[in-house]
Amino acid sequence: MKRNIVLIVGITLAILTMMLMGNVITIAEKLGEVCNTVYVEYAFYVLILLLALIFIIRPLIKVHNAPEFPVLAVDSEAGTKELHKFGRRLASNCGYISDPEKRREHQIALKKDLQLYSADHEQLKQTLSKELDLRFNGDKELDVLGINTRIKEWGKTVFMVTAISQNGIFDSAAVMVMNYKLIEDIVLASGFRPTRPQMFRLYVRILTTSLISYCTSQVFTDMDGVAPFDIAGDSVGEAADVTDVNPEDVVGTSPELDGEDSLTGLLARFKIPGVVAESALQGAVNALLTLRIGYVTKAYLQEGPEALSGVKNKRAVKRAAIKSSFKALPGIVAGSASALGKGITGFVARMASNEK
Repeated sequence: MKRNIVLIVGITLAILTMMLMGNVITIAEKLGEVCNTVYVEYAFYVLILLLALIFIIRPLIKVHNAPEFPVLAVDSEAGTKELHKFGRRLASNCGYISDPEKRREHQIALKKDLQLYSADHEQLKQTLSKELDLRFNGDKELDVLGINTRIKEWGKTVFMVTAISQNGIFDSAAVMVMNYKLIEDIVLASGFRPTRPQMFRLYVRILTTSLISYCTSQVFTDMDGVAPFDIAGDSVGEAADVTDVNPEDVVGTSPELDGEDSLTGLLARFKIPGVVAESALQGAVNALLTLRIGYVTKAYLQEGPEALSGVKNKRAVKRAAIKSSFKALPGIVAGSASALGKGITGFVARMASNEK
């Protein structure tokens, strides 16, 4: 079984590497031809290498330098000594608070509470639960986003980047890098990382997600328009193009289209352009896969390797991650679309004002 997994990972990595390197070499050669010097080509290779070090190698090093902590949750069956030890370890790792002064104050306050309630089992549990809630849900006063918010923010980023981009290779590389950054963000926000076998599984998922992203972009390429309000349709079940709408068929101008019939007719003729539908679907699929990786990482931190051992437990984690992803996806799509709309509107307004 392990040999098969290694083989699949190796093949996936080889495919992605060949696709990326092929495009990098092509772009570098064209740049060299345009500038009529080979040094531009070499400079492009150096730039790509530096970007790989910053956005891929550096996050991996950061993640693996973080201390391993099998279970990032309060154990209801743990004794007072175990809870106190758990609390001291949490207090020693509060790097998720970016502001140094706020981090120091929070650490001092947490250590005081741990010392004060060192013999009080229930108060210790409440203190630790509050600290874990801060790491997972965030706090405005401390300027901490929290793991749950970070997962959704990366889902939005993936949606917007892959929805705007119309290049399969770029989407695949972007999804891979952003998923690595997602795991780095979760680990830094929690202060701890999953076990190395769990990290390996996450990396396999990232590579698979990148390959799926490329395949998805190819499937949605040259997609025809979509008629979401195709209520009646024609004899073959297809809606007419929006250009077929007769200006005379407006409410009040034709007795046959007045009231509800006119609304139905107009909606049936409405058609979303293929490029818009392609971008939205591609962004949604990539965002969904990213959210799934984020929620699986969160489960690894909360449950630990022992609770996730066995086929049934692993499947349960995957099902829970998929449910959470689907639940979060509508809000992410709506928020991303709104942000894109505002950005485009602001850009057009600025361009119009500059021309005046």
